[in-house]
Amino acid sequence: MKYNNMREELKAYYYNDADRLSLEFNEKCCKVLDEKYNDSMNAYRMKALQYEIIAEMCNVKLFSSSPFFYETGTMGAHCDGAGEFRWGLVHPGGWAYRRNTHIVYDSNPDAMALYETHRNNNLYLVCGPSFDSRQHFHFNYRPVLEGGLSSIYNKAKNALEGICTEDEKLFLETAMTGLSSMKKIAEKFADEAEKRLKNTTDEQEKENMSIIASVARRVPWEAPKTFFEALCVLAFIRKAIGTLEGVGPNTFGRLDVDLYPFYKKDIENGVTTYDKALEDVRKFLITWDCHYDHDMKMEGYADHELENTYTLGGYDADGKDVFNDVTKMFLVANLEEKIIFPKIKCRFTKTSPVEYLDLVNGPVINSTSTILYQNDEMCIPALVKAGRTLEDARDYVITGCWGMHTYGNASHEGGNYVNLLKIFEYTVHAELEKIRENKLDIKLFDEAQNFEELYGILKENILKFLVQRNDLVQKCASVRELVDPLPLLSSSLDDCILRKKDYTRAGCRYNDEDYLFIGLPNIVDSLLAIKKLCFDKKIYTLKEFLEAVRNNWENADEMRKDALSCPFWGDESEESGRLMGRLNDDLYDGIKNIRTRFGGKIIMGHLTYTEIRWWAMDTKATPDGRYDGEYFSQGITPSRLHTIRSVTSVVNCGKYIDFSKCAANSVLNMLLPHGVMTLDTMKSLLRVVAQSGYQSLQLNCVSKEQLLDAQKHPEKYGDLIVRVTGFSAKFTALSKEWQEEVLSRNFYE
Repeated sequence: MKYNNMREELKAYYYNDADRLSLEFNEKCCKVLDEKYNDSMNAYRMKALQYEIIAEMCNVKLFSSSPFFYETGTMGAHCDGAGEFRWGLVHPGGWAYRRNTHIVYDSNPDAMALYETHRNNNLYLVCGPSFDSRQHFHFNYRPVLEGGLSSIYNKAKNALEGICTEDEKLFLETAMTGLSSMKKIAEKFADEAEKRLKNTTDEQEKENMSIIASVARRVPWEAPKTFFEALCVLAFIRKAIGTLEGVGPNTFGRLDVDLYPFYKKDIENGVTTYDKALEDVRKFLITWDCHYDHDMKMEGYADHELENTYTLGGYDADGKDVFNDVTKMFLVANLEEKIIFPKIKCRFTKTSPVEYLDLVNGPVINSTSTILYQNDEMCIPALVKAGRTLEDARDYVITGCWGMHTYGNASHEGGNYVNLLKIFEYTVHAELEKIRENKLDIKLFDEAQNFEELYGILKENILKFLVQRNDLVQKCASVRELVDPLPLLSSSLDDCILRKKDYTRAGCRYNDEDYLFIGLPNIVDSLLAIKKLCFDKKIYTLKEFLEAVRNNWENADEMRKDALSCPFWGDESEESGRLMGRLNDDLYDGIKNIRTRFGGKIIMGHLTYTEIRWWAMDTKATPDGRYDGEYFSQGITPSRLHTIRSVTSVVNCGKYIDFSKCAANSVLNMLLPHGVMTLDTMKSLLRVVAQSGYQSLQLNCVSKEQLLDAQKHPEKYGDLIVRVTGFSAKFTALSKEWQEEVLSRNFYE
């Protein structure tokens, strides 16, 4: 391969050295930070110190085969910037956060104790103490692409003239310190490149070091002038923000929107060609894809997760389809270089160009599934309904796994998985001890006299739980800005400098909180079974039926068989569709007037990460026929307990759900038949989906026979990539347990 040298050099560092160097640097740097800390420092002063010391002490790393400068040497290979990462890895970007986390627990110990109890019982997940403190953030690259970091610095400096409070002053000054620290790190790369130039005879290294020495001296403090320099901005800032701020910036933004003006200008001025720009894109993507071993066995919660994304296609601010040479470059490079990370998010519309759809669909029908499809026809209306302007809504990005939000102007509490199925479990199984332990106000199904009464009990239980959760967040997260403000990240976001407020003080234009609901398909199927068997046909009493479920269907095979024969979500029946739509509407109506701690709204969606295994193992039997510990559904995907032959049946069900109420996104998994799907049938499918209402599609085009053969002969299937959940991985790299989870899904015809 043309880029073998680059791949091997990057892999040698990220596979062997990065984690060790990160831990060594963390110990050395945090020792200095601790020595310089004093008790009079507030969180802003601590962050300013953190920025300065890390920038001063970091030993930047350049690669002889790469023209990009980005690696600060402070974070582990898999780290997306989060100061506390998986496998016990930490870096100095999390220093202030680690020193201050106790404030959350000390401020309201009773509320935090209950919050922890809820999390330990899998009622919900948050990537932080009581707020999403480490991941699912985005840096707004546009101000840097347009005017360089210096333009943001000057904007903050000018804003100092109109300050009214000490908090405003601290925020702006700390942001300026962070921006200056980024400039210092970039200059370190220039210095290192000049040093390497004097000591190398390798022609490739000379060429790359000469480029870096020139570019890093100006960019990103000054605005990039060329397409390549714009790529350098993206590469540098992704690592620099994680290094200094200690949070994970999870998207490069809309690359074909933001980079095309640079490419167009370069073409007009004769600075580059399509082939040269494509080569730069290949190297850019390879840079991130080599941070981890694709063949590493995936066994745990998120072993193959790097939280690194970019968005292509969809409507622009004027409602026109985006498709240009930059779109094409990234899709071509992604396929030909077999890129798994960054994760690629492809927006589509009812009028998406044929060439665009063919480039997107080609890898998928050939069993290389790394793309997340996003339906503009429903996502944009959902964002508008949630309060975004139409122009902002058209400019949305997908970050992390499925995080949907307008670009550059929103705070985003991502990763807030709310386990409705656990509340349902407590209601069905009469788990009185757990109900008391979690201080939940839950009524049981046992005394319901009819289906409407039973449905009302569940609805009331869920909505009371959601109110309780919001109240706990209000109490526990009210001190967030005292723990870890994010002035450097905030400085890039629209309105924060204008309002002189940090992200953690509601400085953004939109300050809502996502609730990502888990379990809706299993709940709907369970309600349908109870309705049909206990109230409509009266084959069993409610008491008998609940008793069988509570006993994990032991000695109740016939009853379970009857449950599985009832209507279910995905069967295209009006009964199942209307109940799903009704429950979705009731959830929306129940939360739409709840206000978060920033005065924002709760925005809902239906998403499930690897909890489809881990939380399912801790979930008791459900009335839909599911046994204790069996997998549950992912997002809005129909249950795997039922065989659904036709993908058309599932697509047609979308009309029953008002997805405009799901501004936090909703995901549908589909395993399409390998060898049957063509570019034409894929285009037809997407055109239908665009009108159906579904928002996010995870498509695998594989057969069960393929996957079973890959288990037996992994050496034959090295390029077979499947969409696992919020990420993709080689099927042969999945543990036997994860392979079985994929094999248990519905394979559609």
